[in-house]
Amino acid sequence: MFSLLVMASAYWGTPWMLEALGRSLIAEDTLHPADAILVLGGESREGDRVRHAVKLFKRGLAPLLVLSGTPMGFRTHEVDVMRRHAEFLGVPPARILIVKHDSDSTREEAGVVVPILKRRGLKEVILVTSNYHTARAKRIFEGAAGRSGPHFLASPVDDGLFEPDGWWMRRRYAKTFVYEAIKTVWSGIEVE
Repeated sequence: MFSLLVMASAYWGTPWMLEALGRSLIAEDTLHPADAILVLGGESREGDRVRHAVKLFKRGLAPLLVLSGTPMGFRTHEVDVMRRHAEFLGVPPARILIVKHDSDSTREEAGVVVPILKRRGLKEVILVTSNYHTARAKRIFEGAAGRSGPHFLASPVDDGLFEPDGWWMRRRYAKTFVYEAIKTVWSGIEVE
């Protein structure tokens, strides 16, 4: 009887545990007016992050859009593409701050971006990135900012690469989960 109970709880409990693991990757804060909206690099081809950030900008949640990114090749920089997209969607050029860098990780990106935000005196920043990246990105950016700030509010974007409900049943979502889980562990042991 006991073994039957253990097997039944493992069978019916597994989806719940897997969903909890998937949801642990996602941070979503209650948004209120902030000093800026920061869009992290690594944008999907669809421009989901920029589109989401522009919606927040148009809602009046921040007066400044900060676009961060790396070179794409062919003398093109992802932030230039992001900027054109934001302007096309109605953000005035004077309300866009471009941060070009050659970072290889979220930690390196935070090391470049946070000092710029501090120099501008920003205290609260809405952090826009893919849903599966929000918990790790927020932790890393908050760590880079330290007690003096700025403070970051996570605003996840559903870019079609991850869904926490049933992620283990679709290859794309499972692959994203595994990559992000490895990056989360790595960011916890990464040497400065």
